[in-house]
Amino acid sequence: MTARRIVVKIGSSSLTRADGLLSIESMARLAAQIGALRHTDGAEVILVSSGAVAAGLGRLHWRPSEVTLREKQSAAAVGQGLLIDAYRDLFAVQDVEVAQVLLVRSDLEERRRYVHVRNTLSTLLRHGVLPIVNENDTVAVDEIRFGDNDTLAGLVALVADANLLLLLTDTDGFYDADPRTESSAQKIPDVWELTDSMAKMAGRAGSRVGTGGMRTKLEAARIAMDAGIDTVVVGSEEPDVLQRVLAGEPLGTTFHARRDPLPRKKLWMVHGSRPAGRLTLDAGAVDAVLERSASLLLPGITGISGAFRSGDVIELATLSGRVIGKGIVNCSSWDLKDWLARRKPGAAARELRVVHHREMSIEREGIRDAGIEA
Repeated sequence: MTARRIVVKIGSSSLTRADGLLSIESMARLAAQIGALRHTDGAEVILVSSGAVAAGLGRLHWRPSEVTLREKQSAAAVGQGLLIDAYRDLFAVQDVEVAQVLLVRSDLEERRRYVHVRNTLSTLLRHGVLPIVNENDTVAVDEIRFGDNDTLAGLVALVADANLLLLLTDTDGFYDADPRTESSAQKIPDVWELTDSMAKMAGRAGSRVGTGGMRTKLEAARIAMDAGIDTVVVGSEEPDVLQRVLAGEPLGTTFHARRDPLPRKKLWMVHGSRPAGRLTLDAGAVDAVLERSASLLLPGITGISGAFRSGDVIELATLSGRVIGKGIVNCSSWDLKDWLARRKPGAAARELRVVHHREMSIEREGIRDAGIEA
């Protein structure tokens, strides 16, 4: 497997001991492997690391099951310093300089900030610095959270134009059932297309100290696959796991990239943006958008929700409420509501440019230029 730019994500369960404190031994093994990738293989690496909340809880001797959201955020403030200091010392042994990059969801939702993140990561890599990315749990609340660091890693791979996403976890791949409870569970070595049945196989629960689970790893893989990036979910305890995956050894589960990845701007609109509102369309407008890639005109809009401005991303939905895609609107919600109220003869809505998506895949047909310049 050839990869020049790699995003490596490691979860809390792989970085902490049973008592909740950081496992310096595990972090040292990871640092040694990443150092070898950089110095021997010439790879550029971005590390997405969990562990801040767990490390803070351990240092403060707080039980994870008994803390409030505010206490968890406070624990992150303590733990993030512990985490980055430990990494800085360990990577210094590898002669690798590190940089801390803390993100929240809104950093990638707005196009300009998304581009700034991309430029920062590219500049750090160009100067030989290892970015260590984590969600800014100190300030993140539900409205601005990625949800887990698996999703964050998928988006970082997208932002950074990575060639490979490695998700290191406490399970050695994706199984058709939970291997912790089902002795007959079989590992699936290769996935070429994500399906609804796979989402059901993934379940919900994460580890004792993590927030994600296999379901969130499928979401990360979906983002990466759509961007033309291979994803490997593999056990963090495998010796020299990074080098062995890059050498082509069949470890874990490989989620193979689609051969016709979407353009970068469309990928941002589908995976990075958060809709500012929604337009409800009648059957004719739905058909025009999905089947004929036609412009969306005023008569086809039956409802408007949310407050959005020209240039915002909005959802397009059927009369039954099913979301069929996203688009960038060329007029505000106030203007649209005014035009709908007046319904002047011959009035025409501004054109919306649409990315069509269904369930866990993004269809190539009917995709139009998103109209956003980097």
